[in-house]
Amino acid sequence: MSFTAVHAERGRLDASLPDLGCRWDWSAIHRVRPPAPLACRECGHGMHAKVSPQGLRFFAHAPAAPTCTLAEESMAHHLLKLELAQAARAAGWMAELEVSGPDGRWRADVLASTANSRRVALEAQLASITAAEIRARTQRMGAAGVRAYRFSDRSRIPWLGAVPSVRLARQGEDLVAVEPIARFTGAYWDPEPSIPLSEFVGRVLTSRFVSHAPRTPQRHVVRPVTRLWARPKCVLAEAKKLRDEERQQRAAQEEQERAERRGYARQEAALAELTARSDPDRAALARHSARLPGIERAIAQAADMFLTRVAVGWSVGDSRYSSGVPLVNDHGTLLAVFDPLPLSGPCPDFLLDVGLPMLFPTEERRGSPRRKR
Repeated sequence: MSFTAVHAERGRLDASLPDLGCRWDWSAIHRVRPPAPLACRECGHGMHAKVSPQGLRFFAHAPAAPTCTLAEESMAHHLLKLELAQAARAAGWMAELEVSGPDGRWRADVLASTANSRRVALEAQLASITAAEIRARTQRMGAAGVRAYRFSDRSRIPWLGAVPSVRLARQGEDLVAVEPIARFTGAYWDPEPSIPLSEFVGRVLTSRFVSHAPRTPQRHVVRPVTRLWARPKCVLAEAKKLRDEERQQRAAQEEQERAERRGYARQEAALAELTARSDPDRAALARHSARLPGIERAIAQAADMFLTRVAVGWSVGDSRYSSGVPLVNDHGTLLAVFDPLPLSGPCPDFLLDVGLPMLFPTEERRGSPRRKR
């Protein structure tokens, strides 16, 4: 059984189209004498135009036909192909049944296409097949510029989601698309309600549903799938969530690195102060610095900040402070730096690493240009 055949003069005929795809009436080939010169597109054997008791038009192989993949397909397979073709046509696409690739390496059950050369194969996959085999078939079609989407009404489909695919179920007289169709709810992929097959095909062909590889947890199926169907806005929402998480992780890592640098910088300051306090000359330098204009107010400000006594550190003059004056507590711990020149000295980055206040004698000094990371 097949929906297509080749006429010796008219060429390709499609029984699913009212005019057979060539502006010809069915009566011109059905029950005519002599029989119409029809042949199978797959094996070349003769064919006859027939009509089932339910009114379904099709082509059947003449007796003594050789082995042919079209003849071996089940009635369920043929009927699903017909529904897929009708759904594609309802979406405004052209749809040809049983189309083989130029090199014969693939054959599409339904090849849907548009005037701008977009081509999509809608595959009725009812026979058993492994995930590896179905990936290989999909890749062969993809290499020829044809996207392949697979449909099955089997209850257990081991390859579901390994390639762009959907499980169908019968609801009354209609086929509906069941899974894997999902929506992104901010943290998970949750199930979308099932929809009629014709509506699903229309959404897929018009990109209102897209095949997507999820990167966040899935609750729409028992077993996570490699590919699901989703609305484009859900794909964008997942991408935004992942970007935000990556940004937060990067910010946390940077903060951890800054904290480590602050720890090392404060250890350096403590060591510098301890070393300075063993040098009597540093005491005189610290007393001299304690008389600089504005430093008393800075000491009082630091004391209010840290609720402790504050004095000028003996390590004044250390290059780490960029010509500024260290303000320390009774234990010699650096609390702030008074009037540094961030653009001068060999180690201005130390002031940023240590992460402590920089105090200035005037508003003008406070607003002077500073190095930024």
